[in-house]
Amino acid sequence: MLKPIFCKTFEDYAKDVFLPYIDNQLKTCSRVDVVWDEYREDSMKASTCGKHGKGIRRRVQADSAIPGNWESFLCIDDNKTELFTHLSEQ
Repeated sequence: MLKPIFCKTFEDYAKDVFLPYIDNQLKTCSRVDVVWDEYREDSMKASTCGKHGKGIRRRVQADSAIPGNWESFLCIDDNKTELFTHLSEQ
């Protein structure tokens, strides 16, 4: 995952980090497929991921502040789902 260095909001993250990264990848190829990972509740990966630690639930909206601890934010599946939805819409 691309870290949100110098980003204050999720809109900044999409505009200043994620989309420029995708644009840069398109300079060397004709197509980029973005695939989001998903942990289903009944999978072994989900139970393993759940042991890595607890994070804080944050709502992902364009004007929402980026959390200080990015890794902790990404520990919550709902956070990732909303983040990936937001990035897909951008």
